[in-house]
Amino acid sequence: MSLLGITACVDNAYDLSKDVDMTITVGGENLSIPGSNTDSITLEKIFDLDPESDVQADADGNYALTMNGEGSESTVNVENVTIEGDQITTEASTTTLDFEYVPSQNAEADVNDQTSFRVDKTDVTTDVTALYYSDVTSTSSLNIKFSGNARQMHLAEGFKITFPSYLTISSDGDSRFLIEGNTLTFTEDVPVRSGETLSVPVSVTAINFESMGDNEGLIAPGHLVINGDIPVEGHAYLRAEDFLTQQNVQLELNTELNIGNIELTEVTAMVDPQVDITIDPVTVNDLPEFLQDNEVRIDMTDPKIYLYVSNESPVAVNFTADLMPYKETQLLHTIALGNKENGTEEIIIPANRTDYVICLHRLSDDAGITADEIITVSNLNDLVETIPDEIRIENIEATAVQERITMTLGRDYTVKTDYNVVAPLQFNNGTEIVYNDQMDGWNSDMEDLDVRHAEISLDATNTIPLGMTMTANAIDRDGNVMDEITATVEGNITAGTPENPSSSKLTIRLESHADGALKNMDGISYRVVAEVPTEVQGQVLNEKQALVLDNVIITVRGGITVDLN
Repeated sequence: MSLLGITACVDNAYDLSKDVDMTITVGGENLSIPGSNTDSITLEKIFDLDPESDVQADADGNYALTMNGEGSESTVNVENVTIEGDQITTEASTTTLDFEYVPSQNAEADVNDQTSFRVDKTDVTTDVTALYYSDVTSTSSLNIKFSGNARQMHLAEGFKITFPSYLTISSDGDSRFLIEGNTLTFTEDVPVRSGETLSVPVSVTAINFESMGDNEGLIAPGHLVINGDIPVEGHAYLRAEDFLTQQNVQLELNTELNIGNIELTEVTAMVDPQVDITIDPVTVNDLPEFLQDNEVRIDMTDPKIYLYVSNESPVAVNFTADLMPYKETQLLHTIALGNKENGTEEIIIPANRTDYVICLHRLSDDAGITADEIITVSNLNDLVETIPDEIRIENIEATAVQERITMTLGRDYTVKTDYNVVAPLQFNNGTEIVYNDQMDGWNSDMEDLDVRHAEISLDATNTIPLGMTMTANAIDRDGNVMDEITATVEGNITAGTPENPSSSKLTIRLESHADGALKNMDGISYRVVAEVPTEVQGQVLNEKQALVLDNVIITVRGGITVDLN
């Protein structure tokens, strides 16, 4: 990889008409031509990144492969639950009251009766899996009337109507009635006129399903049962003037509960609504050439994926998915995320949170990572071992955590998940980077030298944490490999760091097997394989790291014919 700088950054430094001192010294059979030294070849020059490249340097010059994936916005909604009037059956009660006529005195009778109701609703949304409590809206009344020969009957102060303990009730501000707990008590004597109905306003404002008996509440998915008895007790009386005749009278007291629709509004429940999360695939754009070869293998120290989650709903979401890198339409690996086979620990998107950050990374050491939740994915390097063309997040399953929550039915809550991949160019031993390039434009100088043997020697000072091995072939002016010339590279460039630069020597030997072949040579094509020695693994590639080539000398050996014209 480093030697690409010889062309990309040195601008054909081997053009003898520009850089070589043409004063030659001929001694014996050797001709040595001193070349010029190169400037520092930084990674910034070598990478020569486009602004759109997914590899970029941060403010400190450290390189990372960064890609962003955007999720579509989805909603979580548990549909309304309304108990329709026709799903409620009531049972009226009738009790016989005997009143003895005594002139100028009230005639009294005790009332001890009960009415009842039953709800049997079989079409509750199955998104509700358990039901504990609910605020409700309803309009109800207890209707009381009598039949028999009397002008009117009075229900005495203290008359009580007791509703089931799991109901919270209201009398809608009617001062004749006092609500205490689940009991409605008359605060004054209330008349019931013959042929008319006393309607006692009662609204149910909440239902505590946990307080119900066996076989009540949400007894099965979609099936809601409520049973209730309502005792009616107290004293009734007739005044003397209420008798139509001066005789004892028997009256029939009728009580019946009239319940309108009951709508559950805010519930405390366990729910399992559908949660649809989709995330668009990301494409990998404008990579440096050294990462594009099919033989490149990357062992990154600690690649990271950040999930950026907003979940406005009160429902925590258990998230599982597969990370799937593709190259040339072929699936390379599958990295399972979340609580699934071969997956990670649970990934929970918490309820009622915006801008929640989950970091997935390779190492167990979380030092230096800022996120709300950090999860180790030991095989995350599979995502970038071969740099893909595209990364998809597929097989997404988002399920509601089954826990007690409070939510408003019928309301849309927004859920959105975006992510980005941040993979610092920080390599471990096992990384193999391959780069192919060529140095050319030499022919205007080589055509004057009729030789069979030549070699190029140079010194390399390296602060890039990559060890490099090069192979080469001679090429003609058309870029074709010249089989009649053998190019052999001796020596390697050892890895270094800015703190500990390495020094290496490199020799490229050119052997011609045909007369005049070197005269037709225009340069070399070369292949560089870069690896990461153990002693420098974990070092991040930085734009200021560089390779310096100096003491470049071209030496020709054997019989030499030089045409200086």
